[in-house]
Amino acid sequence: RYLRTLYLGLQSRWQTERRQRHFYWRMMFESADISMLRLLETFLKSAPQLVLQLSIMVQQNSVEPLQGLSASASLLSLAWMIASYQKVLRDSREDKMPMSYKGAVVQILWHLFTIAARAIAFALFASVFQLYFGIFIVTHWCIMTFWIIQGETDFCMSKWEEIIYNMVVGIIYIFCWFNVKEGRSRYRMGIYYVITLSENAALTVLWFLYYDRKTTSDFDALILVCVVSSSFALGIFFMFIYYCLLHPNGPMFGPPSVGCIFQEAPAPGPPADAVTSPP
Repeated sequence: RYLRTLYLGLQSRWQTERRQRHFYWRMMFESADISMLRLLETFLKSAPQLVLQLSIMVQQNSVEPLQGLSASASLLSLAWMIASYQKVLRDSREDKMPMSYKGAVVQILWHLFTIAARAIAFALFASVFQLYFGIFIVTHWCIMTFWIIQGETDFCMSKWEEIIYNMVVGIIYIFCWFNVKEGRSRYRMGIYYVITLSENAALTVLWFLYYDRKTTSDFDALILVCVVSSSFALGIFFMFIYYCLLHPNGPMFGPPSVGCIFQEAPAPGPPADAVTSPP
């Protein structure tokens, strides 16, 4: 795919003006597909590794330099790939406004903090309840996958390929929001984050009640609880910054005279943050 994208990019330079446009958009569509595959690969590899690393740190109550660096790299790669895909997807669609680099940076911060809160909550709970953590993850994945399938996505050529794709996207939903359906997404996103907030709170509280007092002091435990809550709050803050100030279609919430939370989103067209197969 990389070679094909390079070939299309060269053709977009060498062909006549009319053909240049054709090859340029084909190159952008290929870039969006590559970015999607990299996104799925990153979540399948880096997300479980991040939770495992954090869980080991919690159990040992210590952080080795290389261990901390590896966990930070895994976390950054997850947030980076989400924002990178959203930008490439918009750039590949002629009917959509491109995302600014400021918007992409704020998206990275949005997902960085929400994924960090999610991963730390997972690590805390898994350090005490390994079996129940596995049951929780499988249950959450099944519910999210069913929710995605019910949304009737249209990314693959056949029904069964679409189901497999939805199952893989369900893994992303374990950690963060990822819009996969055309149309307004604010209500679905709101429901998702309410569920995520409830789960994070429940997992963290259960850990706080049963953590090993021999290896973790009460002060350290309180710090970890504050880190989970403040990280999630920061992520939601940056999400509102993106939608209120930096969304390519303009502010998605609230007229200036009232406040950004109450404005209706523009009616025409689907959001380009949704996963869409290039034509």
